[in-house]
Amino acid sequence: MALVLTGPVLLGRAPARAQDAANASATEASAGGDVTLGRYLDALAQRRLVASETGSVDRLRALVREGEEAYFEQRWDDASLILYEVVESPRFADFVDLEDFAGAEVLLAGALAELGSLRSAARYLQRTLQRGTEDPYFGPAYRRFVDVALESGDLSGALVQLEASAEAESLPEDAKNELTYLRARAAYDGGSLPAADELFAEITRRSRFFASAQYYRGVLAARAGDLDDAEARFCSIATTEDQERYTFYVDDRFFRVKDLAWLGLGRVAHEGLRSDDAFYYYFQVPNDSERVDEALFEAAYAMYEGDDHDTAIDLLDQLEARAPASPFVDEAMLLRGYVHLGRCEFEEASQLFVRFQQRFEPLVAAIDRILESETRQGRLYEDLLAEERRLDRQRRNAELDDDARTELARESVSSLHGLLLALLRVDPTFYELHAQLRILDAESARAGRLAAELRGLAGRIRGEGPAPAAELERYQSEVQELRGELVVVREMLEGLVAQLDSLRAGGATAEQLAPLEEAVRSGAARARELAGRLRQAERAADETEEPTGIDGDLDELLRADARSARQLPRRVRAMRGRIIDAAGTVAVRGLRELRERLGGELRRARIGRIDAVMGSKRRIEIQIESLAAGRFPAELVDPLRVQGLLRDDEEYWPFEGEYWEDEFDETVELEAEPAEGDAE
Repeated sequence: MALVLTGPVLLGRAPARAQDAANASATEASAGGDVTLGRYLDALAQRRLVASETGSVDRLRALVREGEEAYFEQRWDDASLILYEVVESPRFADFVDLEDFAGAEVLLAGALAELGSLRSAARYLQRTLQRGTEDPYFGPAYRRFVDVALESGDLSGALVQLEASAEAESLPEDAKNELTYLRARAAYDGGSLPAADELFAEITRRSRFFASAQYYRGVLAARAGDLDDAEARFCSIATTEDQERYTFYVDDRFFRVKDLAWLGLGRVAHEGLRSDDAFYYYFQVPNDSERVDEALFEAAYAMYEGDDHDTAIDLLDQLEARAPASPFVDEAMLLRGYVHLGRCEFEEASQLFVRFQQRFEPLVAAIDRILESETRQGRLYEDLLAEERRLDRQRRNAELDDDARTELARESVSSLHGLLLALLRVDPTFYELHAQLRILDAESARAGRLAAELRGLAGRIRGEGPAPAAELERYQSEVQELRGELVVVREMLEGLVAQLDSLRAGGATAEQLAPLEEAVRSGAARARELAGRLRQAERAADETEEPTGIDGDLDELLRADARSARQLPRRVRAMRGRIIDAAGTVAVRGLRELRERLGGELRRARIGRIDAVMGSKRRIEIQIESLAAGRFPAELVDPLRVQGLLRDDEEYWPFEGEYWEDEFDETVELEAEPAEGDAE
């Protein structure tokens, strides 16, 4: 088994495809100007629509306390609204030097980061960092800024801002560690592995990133083939007691890194052919870890290679019982077959290999059909989303007990799309893209009526309703027509693809399928044409309202925001399309890798089945030879018949060619039993 080590999930970097899409969307969104809440409050004050009196220190502190309560209760929306009033309101502009005001900025940045508004969070953190290392909130702001940078993936830009905020020599130890870790991650992600290792080595034990840095050093050592050094690095994390004082320099993410360290130790021992040590390390992964199924499978593999077949079977039983929907369960079926083969249980092994072939040969055929069709490849991620929605509805609509939940988990990986979705969730790039799409859909749904509400608010401030625009209505009608036509074409395309699959499954010839395949290609071209026209119509609808410069006037701000809000659905669709394209590319890549992997495993299953047949044949030959020589093979002796002749306190030892003196001694005198007549 090849040694495969990956970086920890701790503070992971966004995928390059998703980050490029997000940056493009952010650039487009900021093209019309930067409208902030502070400018709104200034404009409202000019219109005398907010109280003009200066706020008080007591009022500021009361709002900060209220924002803190909402923040620590994880009500991020409420916390951000409350803290915005403190940070942006002109009423509190005279109190910017107070510690309470600086704390409100850091808390607001934290709430925005939790909501996913990373650029706004970084902007508020920059305010605190620009005040220098003497500011009491410099350290927390520095750590939060590094978190935001790692989550956004823009490490180089964050390094430029951090290095400009303060000289590295003037930073306290904790901030130096933060900056060093960010530099090390940038070097690691950029492929400069020796430089990354040197930077990771500079991080001190008091840093919250010490465990993560040691893990990365272990990964780098394993990649270089230095397994002893890799084991030492992983041990420095895994053997740290949970209650040790250095543990509390980190946070709850330490335990995820610790689980990864135990896995790394198991893989290093497995690579070194030390199966017992590998089993010990894998066994240390706790039951509540999200990686326990991975540990169980790899431990079973190590025990199989160490010829401890009973332990391997027990671990595979635990894996199937605990995680029936795990992507490792199907591969565990193949491993279980080879374990039975190693135990000379040829019938059980052959049955498992046959089940594996019956399970995956149709899936491989379906994968080949997808990879042969550009239309199916383009629809792959949409099909995965539809499968996920179906399973989610099934889970919500059913009252599930443990048995029903286990059965549903098994059913979720019974289809090609369900299995592929389960396997791709292991891919960190696909997982990040999939999570971003779900967040985008949820947030865009919340902003559905924002444009109409802003236009209505602007009309009320001017004392009039919004004027209808015939040109805008014409473009909007065209957009709706094109959108409806595109939906019809895509539904027709799905029907043609389903019909094509049914005919192919029914044994139709290539000549019979040719007209349908041509219709599928024509439908895909029509869908692409309609999608392009739809984008042009949406762009034209956005350009019908005259562009307005953003000055300090309130109605100009509202009109600019209303225009941006009306463009939001188009931007969301564009962003969603880019994410889907990136996720679809990852899904197709994962499908190709799955095809190659399943092809290899099916070959192993066929070879295992041949070995099982040959082993069974050879065992029968040995039994025939034994019977011909006058020996009755031990495995043919009926064990129940022998057990029926024994008492509960007796044990049967079959004859093995000799009697040892301590087992049978003819010189021992047996006590004679009294005759019946002698009994009194």
